[in-house]
Amino acid sequence: MSNYDNSTQYGKNRNLTRSRDAVNRYRLSRRKKSSVLPKIFALVFIVLFVISIAIYGAYRFLQYRSEKKEFEGYTNVQMKQDIYIDFSIIGMKEPLAIKGMTKQEVYDKVLGSYNFNITIANSNPEIDIFEMPVYGAKVEDTDLDKYMVAKGSDNLGTGQEVNVENPLQDITIKASKSTFKLPDFVEGQLKRLIDDIYGKYLYTSSNEFNKKNVDVSSPDFKADFVFKVQTNDEMLDSSLSQLARLWNTKAVKGQIEGFSKERNEFTFGDDHKGYIVDEDALRKKIIDEVNAGNIDAEIWTVLNIVDAEGPSVRSRYKYVSMYETWTTDNEKRNKNVRLACEGLNGYIVKPGQEFSFNKTIGERTEERGFDYATAYLEGQVIEELGGGICQVSTTLYNAVFAAGLISTYRKSHTFEPSYITPGLDATVSFNGPDYRFLNTSNYSIGIKASYSKQKVKIDIFAVPLLSENITQNLVSVKIQDIDEPTISIINEGKASKGSKGSEWQVFKVVKEGDKEISREFDHQTIYQGHTPTAFEENTYVDDDGVLQTKKFIETRREEVTERRNSSITTARRENSIQVVAPTESGVVVEMAPGGNSSTGQPQ
Repeated sequence: MSNYDNSTQYGKNRNLTRSRDAVNRYRLSRRKKSSVLPKIFALVFIVLFVISIAIYGAYRFLQYRSEKKEFEGYTNVQMKQDIYIDFSIIGMKEPLAIKGMTKQEVYDKVLGSYNFNITIANSNPEIDIFEMPVYGAKVEDTDLDKYMVAKGSDNLGTGQEVNVENPLQDITIKASKSTFKLPDFVEGQLKRLIDDIYGKYLYTSSNEFNKKNVDVSSPDFKADFVFKVQTNDEMLDSSLSQLARLWNTKAVKGQIEGFSKERNEFTFGDDHKGYIVDEDALRKKIIDEVNAGNIDAEIWTVLNIVDAEGPSVRSRYKYVSMYETWTTDNEKRNKNVRLACEGLNGYIVKPGQEFSFNKTIGERTEERGFDYATAYLEGQVIEELGGGICQVSTTLYNAVFAAGLISTYRKSHTFEPSYITPGLDATVSFNGPDYRFLNTSNYSIGIKASYSKQKVKIDIFAVPLLSENITQNLVSVKIQDIDEPTISIINEGKASKGSKGSEWQVFKVVKEGDKEISREFDHQTIYQGHTPTAFEENTYVDDDGVLQTKKFIETRREEVTERRNSSITTARRENSIQVVAPTESGVVVEMAPGGNSSTGQPQ
């Protein structure tokens, strides 16, 4: 075969190969197109499906909101069903036809047709001696507290308040010792029945309730629904549970109940049974009365009686603490102190009761015999009716602490007291601070108070709160002096030297016998210094720019010189001086071998 033939054959083969490649590429492109189209269709379908679901969901949400508003009765949607409800137990004589009424209209009709007025009466046979415990959240904003805050008296001292958790502080009902007005729990059940009927039948079509020519006054007519009070009600259960906690009493064997002024001693009562409110029986009585149509009734409690067991507590009572302070020879002040002690003597504090000094002693008036004596008002010395009775509250405070009881409110004086170690005082004024403590024991405690020959004495009579051989007291330690205030210029009256203030820390010291077993910080007290006063012509400004009193400086210099000369004379006379040291008042004390002290002041 010639070369020409060979080249011709090669060309044919080459063209054939190209044709086959083109066919293969065409077939491949057709396959790709045929595989992509189903995917595209599937994706489009999924997108359309998601969009339709979203649209339907939005539609149902808007429909739900509309239905919810209609269900709650805030629209004018009326009941289309011919439904009758029997509300006879709340005083509606004929069944109520709610067809054509909105839910709110039914509310108004039904709730306005009755007056719930059920009172629970306490059947405790010892109601005369029963005392309600302190309950509910602590309320400071009483009328007396407003008066105290508004007026203010010796109100610049350091305050101390202790919040003691009250097991009854969650009580929200309002009850007296003898009666309790039951809240209207029927209203909630009425609303629930109406809600259920409208929720079920407002948007349904049914021949169940089709009625024609009915006579609702006929004794043979039967309503579609009859309202009856259900036993299980949260409001009723809560009210009865709280009431039982207030009215339940423990059985007690012979605790103190009175005080004989003739014998000046506490008297004991008889054994007392405990009375426990039977909540289940009381609930049944209430439900039965309401379902019988008695929604204006007095219902007496059913009580379970508990006998007093064990030995009498009478033998366990003793005077658990005693504290004494001494007064001055100021007759008017001592008269006030005596009257306060008389008002306090024999007072009995029940278990759980918070004692208030101001409420117990009452307002100090001239009609009651109180006189004007020294007191403080916003840092100034004044004459106040009943001035001086802070010494009684202070003595009580320390006796109460030693007994193991908890003081809930105490305030120190503006200035250091003279009749007790600073830091241990408790100032009071009827239009100012109060002193309060809580009886945290299970039994009543008694306060015995007396004044005689310038001595104030207070004893606490109780079943011991502290363990045997354990005692506790307050110990006050001076931390520092505080510079006296700047001199105040006066134009009349009498000039005064003033005094420094001070800061004290007070510790609770617990002992077992004579051994101290603990010492804990209790509170801190800061006292102001008295402001010195002087006439302007007797003052000058020193190198530090501080106003000073000429007369005071000269007087102090003369006093120091005179005492120094006196001390030297005494030392020479005794011919031996052992110690020279300053006292707490800053006056030199020189001790001779015989042990007598010379302070330059009367003893």
